[in-house]
Amino acid sequence: MLSTPPEIEEPGRRAHTVLYFVRHTDVLNPGDILYGRLPRFGLSDLGWQQARATATVLAEEPVGVFYSSPQLRARQTVSLLLAAHPEAPLHITKLLAEVVTAWQGRPHTQLEEIAFNFYDNRLHTSDESLDQLWARVQRFVSLARRRHIGQSVVAVTHGDICHLARAGFRGLPIEIASIRSPHPYPGKGSLTRLTFRDDLKETYPISVKYYDPNGNDPAWSRGWVSLEMVGEAS
Repeated sequence: MLSTPPEIEEPGRRAHTVLYFVRHTDVLNPGDILYGRLPRFGLSDLGWQQARATATVLAEEPVGVFYSSPQLRARQTVSLLLAAHPEAPLHITKLLAEVVTAWQGRPHTQLEEIAFNFYDNRLHTSDESLDQLWARVQRFVSLARRRHIGQSVVAVTHGDICHLARAGFRGLPIEIASIRSPHPYPGKGSLTRLTFRDDLKETYPISVKYYDPNGNDPAWSRGWVSLEMVGEAS
C-alpha cells in the first residue's frame, strides 16, 4: 500500500495545527474607561467595519473551529468571522476572557499614570498577575492543540492575551516589557498566527506570524509578517 507523502495534506486536515489569536475590534466606550469584564460594552460602528475586514482575511483560511471570550465585544466580533465558515462550531471559554483587574471602570487617564501596568499595581488580591494570565494562555493552547490536531483554530480574545501568546510562544520573557513598548501592541481585529507541529511534546510553534488588516502601519497591514523566534523557541 502506498503511503501519503508527509508534505501532502489529507482532505480536511492540515499538515500542522494552526492557532489564530484575534483581538476583538473597536468598542463603543464614550466614557473612555477600562471596561475590563464590565457588561454591555459592544462594538462601535468602526468595530463592525474592522471585524468585516478581519473576516475577509480569515475567509481564505480553512478554519475548523472558533473559540471566543465570553465578553460581548468578542462575541460580536466572532459573529462576523463565522459568516465565511458556517460549518465551523463556536465554543465560548473563560480561558480567553479579559484579565481580572480591580482597575476596571476607572478612566484611562488614571491608567496612564501607571503606564497601563495594572499587573505590577494590583488593587485587590484577586487581580490576575501576568504569570497567571500567561498560564491561562498556555492552558488554552494546550487544549486547542489536543482537541484539534491538524486543524485551524480561531480564538477571539483581548489585547494582552494576544500579546502574551505572541511574546511567550516566540520565547520572550513573561514580563511587562514583552507586551508593551517597543513591541507593537496588537491592533483591533489583528491576527497572530501560531503554527505547531502535531507533536504535542513540542512546546513552541515552528512559526509566529502577525497581520493587522485594520492598521495604519504598512509594516503590519499589508499581509502576514514572520516574527523572530528567540531563546528556547529559536
